[in-house]
Amino acid sequence: MEGSTVKESVKIIYLKNSLNRSLKLIRLGIKKLENVKSINHEDYYFVFLYLSIGFEFLMKIMISFKSYKDNKSFPTKEWLQRMMNHDLNKLREGIIENYDKISGDIIAKHREIENDKKFISENHILIILIKFITDFAVKDRYFELDYAIREQRNGKTNGNKKEINNTKDSVAKMNELVHSFMIKDHPSLANPRSFNELSIAWLEANKLHIIPPLKKFIGALARQFSLGILGDEAIKCRSINTIKRYAYLKDYKVEDKDLDN
Repeated sequence: MEGSTVKESVKIIYLKNSLNRSLKLIRLGIKKLENVKSINHEDYYFVFLYLSIGFEFLMKIMISFKSYKDNKSFPTKEWLQRMMNHDLNKLREGIIENYDKISGDIIAKHREIENDKKFISENHILIILIKFITDFAVKDRYFELDYAIREQRNGKTNGNKKEINNTKDSVAKMNELVHSFMIKDHPSLANPRSFNELSIAWLEANKLHIIPPLKKFIGALARQFSLGILGDEAIKCRSINTIKRYAYLKDYKVEDKDLDN
């Protein structure tokens, strides 16, 4: 941390501590997702809870490192809240901007940089998942509490009767997405009578269609640390196990056990 002030040095240490916590939260979310066996609101609630906090922390830390690299200063809390707050999609767009100032020589040397930018920018399933997680972070995780302390939220009041209408929250949409993949792979399971056979097929749908784009996303984020895109202080974080493991994971395959141990 040569040339930095004591205050800046402390901020960098705090960023690195927060980075470790964010990666642990993401790991918990992925582990939980790997074990979701059926249409279960409670399971996906915790998947989204871990992933929303973990990804928000991680991407804000990355934006902070990049700001320090480019401007020798960190963004303010007020700026981050005003510009991005809990919106993971806006944070994703901020991460994409990190690629814009990379020299052509570095891109030529590390071709995965171009592939990472394209994936983060355009992968349809990743963008859908980021939207679901953002909706959960911004509003859906508070639904039951909000309903308990307000007269009504996403519902209708008919005299003294209140009808709750939260059937299209982020968790419900996630269930629909996974189920659509499952019946595409196993058409017979479209029949509700086959729901007792869901466990293995549901695990398979998560494993084949949901987990890979999330892990490829983590890999792309990890390479911004390991390839120096975020600056000298961030590159020192490449020794963190999750960063090191994912930075070399170009394309997640089902048989990969990259989060084991």
